[in-house]
Amino acid sequence: MVAVLSLGFVVASIAAPDRSAAAPDRGVAAPGRPAQEADPGGGGTSLKAEYDEIIGQEAELVARVDAARAEQDRLRAELADLEAELVTKREELVAAQADLERSEATAASETAARKVAEREAVLAKDKLRRQIVATYVSGGDDTDVIEAILNAESGEEAGNAIAYSRAVVGDSDDLLRALEDARTERRRADTAARKARTRAEERRDDVAAATAAVSDARDEQTRLVQAVDVQALAEAEALREVQGRKALVEGQIASMNRTSDGVAATLAAMQAGQPDWRPGDVVATNPIPGYRIGSKFGQRKHPILGTVRLHAGGDMGAPTGTVIHAPADGIVLIAGVQGGYGNTVVIDHGFSLGTLYGHQSRIDVKPGQFVRRGDPIGAVGSTGLSTGPHLHFETRLKGVPTDPEAIVDFSRPETTYAEELRLALEAMAEAQERERAGG
Repeated sequence: MVAVLSLGFVVASIAAPDRSAAAPDRGVAAPGRPAQEADPGGGGTSLKAEYDEIIGQEAELVARVDAARAEQDRLRAELADLEAELVTKREELVAAQADLERSEATAASETAARKVAEREAVLAKDKLRRQIVATYVSGGDDTDVIEAILNAESGEEAGNAIAYSRAVVGDSDDLLRALEDARTERRRADTAARKARTRAEERRDDVAAATAAVSDARDEQTRLVQAVDVQALAEAEALREVQGRKALVEGQIASMNRTSDGVAATLAAMQAGQPDWRPGDVVATNPIPGYRIGSKFGQRKHPILGTVRLHAGGDMGAPTGTVIHAPADGIVLIAGVQGGYGNTVVIDHGFSLGTLYGHQSRIDVKPGQFVRRGDPIGAVGSTGLSTGPHLHFETRLKGVPTDPEAIVDFSRPETTYAEELRLALEAMAEAQERERAGG
């Protein structure tokens, strides 16, 4: 079966005009001619660097926005406490002002009482002065009283004289006590009024000072809250800008990834009439002899986006410039930039089997060109969405990605390329001989 397939492609290549002499397309070199460096396309490495930078900026801005919002919450809580404290201080100030007014009223009342006491003291002092004057005018002793008793014509008159003398003495004592009481009351009232006013003024002043301090603190806290609000708004705007850039890059990456669907459609259309592949229909060998698949086919984390998705092929790590060989005979369908694949070659091998080679540093074939197993088709690179030099190798059946290790014989030595071509040519010659003999 392999000989027949090789024979068919050899006959096709003999019958087809030699296209290798034509000028190669941009990024494509004809066999036997120096290969041009292909357009990297896709910008995978730079796109990954940009995406990584954006992710870093986003993480930093998210942290800064969270910190700004936490600071907003803290400052607003403190501002609420200061607002409540200011309300309390203002209420205390109103109460202190009321106390001062009551103290003023008390002081006024005490002042009035002092004035009354002063008037009483003046009256008592005047009465006492008159009493002293009267006593002095009468000789300053009790002669008049004794004489009045001796001259009394009756017991009643003698009793009146004695009572009068006692009244005068008692009145004098009362006047002295009244004067002392008035002076004491005046001093008490004056001291009480002064102390009450002083206490009320001091309390009112203390509360007013505390209220002013809390008001100033509230105003400063308001300014801090406003400053943090502006900062949080700026950080949020910066975050939205970075997230917008991130969305654009993710859109570009998603667009590149959709290229895979385009390859599938192209292969499916070209292979619509081909028979289904069965093991052994096509012998496919290692496209980079000496290297094996490291990152295998299957679900894995995307190297840039970090999301889990199907890795549609196998990655073969090799130095940039390592030659890539066609693993089997076939026709080149695609040779050029293919989105996230970068520089890409797609080959149709018949039997519904197609192969894809991504991230090449250069392309050595062009669309429509027939290649034999072992022919160089390009070189390993890191174009497109790639994080380093490697070959992204896919095998597809009617366009659907399939595990390359289930189709390709990676252990087959590359020295069989020329030998199998020789055997195919011999088989073709034998077939022609039998046809002639039978004819």
